[in-house]
Amino acid sequence: MRFILNIPWTILGFLSALICLIYKIETDKRGFIKVFVKRLWITEIFLGRRTYGLVLGNVIILSQYANEQILIHEMIHVKQFEKMPFIFPILYLYENYKNGYEKNKYEIEANS
Repeated sequence: MRFILNIPWTILGFLSALICLIYKIETDKRGFIKVFVKRLWITEIFLGRRTYGLVLGNVIILSQYANEQILIHEMIHVKQFEKMPFIFPILYLYENYKNGYEKNKYEIEANS
């Protein structure tokens, strides 16, 4: 059921990866899709900062500069999507607006 509830975000994640110019796609045995792009410029436009990873639904978008630590960080965001299907991005953005990126409880969890 969680997988189904995250399908709209998964589609958005794949479309976002497409416009960032995909150069490699890997699937995970748990049903996640890792998409590698040259540069995750879409986050620079919408978040105003450079990032090396982004999760939307069951899609993990990684820039060519992402390392294992960033992948682990993004996998925690995947788990957050699983715990709070469909609503997680809204809660994440609200938390970011309220407390800022550095004090966002979802980022703190992903960094620990």
